[in-house]
Amino acid sequence: MVQTMKPIIAFGAASTLALSLAACQSGDTATESASGANTQGIVYVVPTSWANVTALTEAVDAYNADAESPVTLQAIPDENYNSVVGSRLAGGSDIDIFAGSYTLFDVPNVMVEVSDEPVFDRLNNAAVDSLTATDGKIYSFPSPTPGATFGVFYNTKVFEEAGVSVPKSLDEMTEAMKTLKAKGTTPLFLAGKDGWTLLQHRNSVNPLMNLDGDTIAKLNANETRWDAIPALSDQYNALESWAKEGLINEDVLTATYEESTKAVVDGSAAMLINGSWAIGEMTKLADDAASTIGFFPIPTRDGRTMLGLSGADGLHIAKSSKNIKGAKAFLNYLASTAVAQKFMDAAPGISNFTDVTVPTNAPKALSDMADAIEKGASTLAIDKASIVPAPESDLIAAYQQLVAGQMSASDFLKNEADGMIASGKAAGIPGF
Repeated sequence: MVQTMKPIIAFGAASTLALSLAACQSGDTATESASGANTQGIVYVVPTSWANVTALTEAVDAYNADAESPVTLQAIPDENYNSVVGSRLAGGSDIDIFAGSYTLFDVPNVMVEVSDEPVFDRLNNAAVDSLTATDGKIYSFPSPTPGATFGVFYNTKVFEEAGVSVPKSLDEMTEAMKTLKAKGTTPLFLAGKDGWTLLQHRNSVNPLMNLDGDTIAKLNANETRWDAIPALSDQYNALESWAKEGLINEDVLTATYEESTKAVVDGSAAMLINGSWAIGEMTKLADDAASTIGFFPIPTRDGRTMLGLSGADGLHIAKSSKNIKGAKAFLNYLASTAVAQKFMDAAPGISNFTDVTVPTNAPKALSDMADAIEKGASTLAIDKASIVPAPESDLIAAYQQLVAGQMSASDFLKNEADGMIASGKAAGIPGF
């Protein structure tokens, strides 16, 4: 699937922490305490890039203060994670907790079902959906880390000086962009060199397909095509026109993500389209960015909006674990309200928990997101809901052609539709 958050490689400064990785056992025989509890420690394996994250290490230290089965963090190089987890699961004896997409595993045969755990009563619908396997059961505890959503970030000062309001429809957005250009500001800054950034436009517009029903379910069953969805046609026709009318930056094919955030913060550009991690990047660039950078969902032709939520990163317990009870105890602690709130306070985002709140001193853009989610429609991010692996490289290449004026919106959507069908066939998905 196309990544819905900044990847760990180019997608490196992700605010959504991939705590989710593996926990493995050393292979020692489990011991029993006087009370009969299993006291074998839990080795929690995390990617090297997250091994020293303060919120995680503090949570582990606090848990270990009185834990019968203490947790030890073990770092695994990010690039080796899947192969390490796979080999340990195949060995069947030295892993307790691991993570990763359900599509990577023989789920019911390697994971413990946890559907009855009470933690799921505290999650929003998108988070529950993201943790539910195709058999309707849940095999993952939620990570405490906030998730992401996607849309338009804008400089409120630039809007005010140009006399522009937050647009409520696509037509209003186009008119606002024309006004901004007339004032000498780049209306929309797109970073075409870093291909993943263009895919954040896709993450912003794809949820709109579900405004009129569960369209992604029809796509998963190959009962409709991507180029047959009016809401998407509207968005890509608009993007094509913005490119042709010079309403995006001239250097779109060579511009980087870092240049896009800097341009919006310093006011040389008015807007960019990306994910919620961009808030952290922009607030570092200027003292007033936390109060001057706002957010709004990408508008539709008729004014309706729908935000895609990334859902929760899942932490799985291996069926071969010798300490399932201890692993459940730790994961329940990690997903507790108090711990999840600490993660939110340390790196604000879109919480998957209904009892975790946005900090009162949160940046304006994050507060805008929370308001939009509370007042409007939302759905699980489409690439999380899709069972078809998206041809990411092909999509990036098509995006680059579209924003450069070398491809029409209709050709883009035809390429996407054909590519998704081919990907479904290659993956052996029924109906393709």
